[in-house]
Amino acid sequence: MSTLYESIFVFIIFTLPHGLYAKTWYDLESEKETKIYGSERSAKFTASNIFYDVENWTNHHSVRALGFYRYYDYPKAKTKSIFPFYYHIQSKSDNREYKRILNLNKTVEKEAVDQSFYPFVFWGKDTNSSYLTTVPFFFSNKNDVRSRFGFPILPLLYYHNRETAGENKNHYTRLLTLLHLEVNDRKGLHEFSIFPLVYYSKENYLFLPLVLFYQNNRSNFNEYWFGPIYYSEDKAKDERLIVGFPFIGHYRAPGKEFDLIFPLYINYSDSEEDYHINLLWYTKTNSANVDLATNDGNVYIDFDFGVFYNLVGYSQRTKVLDSKLVTEKIKPPEIKDPKVIKKREFKRESSDSFIGYNLLFGVFSYERADSKKHIRLLPLAWFTWDESSDDNVVLLPPFFPIWFSYQSDDLEYKVLFPLYGKQKDKDSEFRDYLLNLYLTEDVKENNRKEKSYFWPLVNVYESDSNSGHRVLPFYIHRNEFKQEVTTSKTYTLFSIYNQTKRSNSLYNEFLFWPLWIVYENRSYSEIQKEITIWITPFFYRHSSETSTRTNLFWFVDWEWYQEKNLSKNDNSKSINKYESKETLSHILIFPFYKTNSSFSVIPLSFNSWNSDSFTTFSFLNYLEWNRTGHYYNFLYLIESENTESKYQFKSLGGLFWNFDKSQNNINRLTFMWLGYDDKSYRKIYNFFPIVRTADAAGEKSRLYGPFLYYLFDSEEEKTELVLAGLGYYHNQTKSDNQYSTYLLLGALYQEKTEIERGYVKRGSLWGWLWEYQTEDNGYEKFSILKLFSYTKETDGTKKILGITI
Repeated sequence: MSTLYESIFVFIIFTLPHGLYAKTWYDLESEKETKIYGSERSAKFTASNIFYDVENWTNHHSVRALGFYRYYDYPKAKTKSIFPFYYHIQSKSDNREYKRILNLNKTVEKEAVDQSFYPFVFWGKDTNSSYLTTVPFFFSNKNDVRSRFGFPILPLLYYHNRETAGENKNHYTRLLTLLHLEVNDRKGLHEFSIFPLVYYSKENYLFLPLVLFYQNNRSNFNEYWFGPIYYSEDKAKDERLIVGFPFIGHYRAPGKEFDLIFPLYINYSDSEEDYHINLLWYTKTNSANVDLATNDGNVYIDFDFGVFYNLVGYSQRTKVLDSKLVTEKIKPPEIKDPKVIKKREFKRESSDSFIGYNLLFGVFSYERADSKKHIRLLPLAWFTWDESSDDNVVLLPPFFPIWFSYQSDDLEYKVLFPLYGKQKDKDSEFRDYLLNLYLTEDVKENNRKEKSYFWPLVNVYESDSNSGHRVLPFYIHRNEFKQEVTTSKTYTLFSIYNQTKRSNSLYNEFLFWPLWIVYENRSYSEIQKEITIWITPFFYRHSSETSTRTNLFWFVDWEWYQEKNLSKNDNSKSINKYESKETLSHILIFPFYKTNSSFSVIPLSFNSWNSDSFTTFSFLNYLEWNRTGHYYNFLYLIESENTESKYQFKSLGGLFWNFDKSQNNINRLTFMWLGYDDKSYRKIYNFFPIVRTADAAGEKSRLYGPFLYYLFDSEEEKTELVLAGLGYYHNQTKSDNQYSTYLLLGALYQEKTEIERGYVKRGSLWGWLWEYQTEDNGYEKFSILKLFSYTKETDGTKKILGITI
């Protein structure tokens, strides 16, 4: 039950940038771990006894007294400690230092300083950064890039992030999850949101869902949408689109153009196709125009002439200067075989000589460029041929073709302007009558047959895979057949209707523009049906056989669902029946939200319940209760959890107090560090300084009185202390039988071994009264009052008072 709060606490702890744990450095600590004894120790220590040791040799000076005080001055660092109250280490080679007084810590490394009053407050700074954290209430950090502060345990209340680097300084603020602000020192307020009404960015976007307005403005991409008006520009792709649905369309991209004023003006051109229909009497060409043009060093005179807004058009190019200073122009290869193409392959701009005619705004066109010619009666494709193919072409009269005819084994193209046009090849046949008054098309692929009247306004087509018809600009209908799926789509000026049929389902969708009225109907069987009605932004309704949901203005929302209950007749032989009951699932009147098992005031309070449990989060309190127990939390200052198997009551994660009880046992009862703790691997009774015991697998420890007697016994070692070791101290490693024993701190007697060289040292009064040392290598030393000494060296030499005998 405490998973949510534990996750928040872990997030706070592990996402802080610095200073949670004070740190020391292994390379500085490790040099203190070298053991010196026997003959080597006698040369490096000026004094050594149970009370203190004094070390003094090249770059090594240390003092250790009574087991509590330590001082080291070694090549890498200086260290001083008074256990357990004080510790200080400082590097000699660089700027590293760590100091601790009780739970107050300070770490210095290079330019960074980290401090803490563990585990509640953490603060520090570096060259260009600083931070402050008080767990669990507040955090703040600042560097060259940004500054942040907030209340992590209460993320719903407040959060602030301030970027401080460069010119683009940004300030981010969020309040109650509903209001979001971003302020820039140079641009001012450039982003904010008020959920769910407004989403705004000064440079990027503005979205107002209630009025269907959206704006996205970036360095390489701009996008705007307001009801039926849409505009986008992609500067990286050099692409632009403007739509005023459904009447106006404009699109530009490299190699592609599209313009639409529906249904009077259509212009489309790409790498393969080129169509132009103009019923507005609009043209970019003046009545008469003469201009000079250049191409590859040549100079041309271009002449354009139009009658009655290009009802009849004439275009010509004549070369007047042939430059000899440039590389000879490479002309495209001659067209040996006439062909039909959707987009003509040559234009006046790439020709030396050019003559072109067009009638009825381009419905009929004839052009000759150098040795190549082409002709078209819209909507037939361009017929292109070369002068070398004139033997197969009939063109009457030559200067203004009224009759055009070409026929070969696999291609036929005929035009009797303005009465008739025909295009036929091995795969298709097109016929055109009376300037597109009537058009027929037969295509072998999928047995497609098509008829058009006043092309492209009225059209009917049918094939093995699809069918449809249209009456522009009012109506378009299409049908598609794919295996077991049949799709039907109908478009009008203000609506879209789709229907999809499968063997076991039916889907209908209707959209009315620009009010955005949507109707959806899904049927999986006679019983399973779903219906959706959406009138944006005022009304939404979705119903099925199991539920019905309604929404008004986005802020009011409710849902009913069918609840089935088993009803059994008193007669045991009767058949069980189900009774349906309509139940309210939820209701929202913002900010109030209620279901049959919850109630919330968004975002301040959340409450839920059922027959067995209740959960609430409000006013910083979290409570979860059920028949078997509960969980309560107030900012981790107070936690209480009760289940069928245990009960737990604690503060600050158990650091301040902790009570943990299972069904039959008390597992933990602690206040600060005192109490009883029965862990899975160890059982502890801690009532220091009276008594402390700990038992685990293979080991045990006992402490009685304020260090009157202490025992630690495990499979590896055994340690005994009397009067905190002042009266008696014994430590033994069982695996190698190494031990050390002190009576009255060694004043009465001491005995110590070292595993290397089989070293054993015995004595009294820390060796001042008498001392006897032996090693496996033959070394022996016996001394009394440090005045009389007898030594036997490893080579057999014997000395008395240091004099060889």
